[in-house]
Amino acid sequence: MIENIAKGRLAKFFKEQTLEEQDFIMGEKITVKDYIKSVDAEAKVVDFKMFSLAD
Repeated sequence: MIENIAKGRLAKFFKEQTLEEQDFIMGEKITVKDYIKSVDAEAKVVDFKMFSLAD
């Protein structure tokens, strides 16, 4: 039972903290990784930058 709890917590952590596991568009059932693979099967993320338009 503890193993299942640990797996659930790790899955939640990766979904929230890693780019490829995040939802591509709010409310959609597709991840960034799935979207990239649907556009080009050979493509992969090697680097990304985050920008903010807020003051």
